[in-house]
Amino acid sequence: MLLIASGADVKVVQARLRHASAKTTLDTYGHLWPDSDESTRAAIDAVFTARAELRQNQHGTAR
Repeated sequence: MLLIASGADVKVVQARLRHASAKTTLDTYGHLWPDSDESTRAAIDAVFTARAELRQNQHGTAR
């Protein structure tokens, strides 16, 4: 489903599909949402990478 692939929240998809509850949406389409553990890992990795690059740049300009 295009909404899910573009990162839409379950409540947005629920409203667009006119489901009575988010449970209905998740029961039907839950397998299409990305794994939250993987999303969390990717977000944390991005933060650590950005901080490491910032520190390298700060140390590089301080010399």
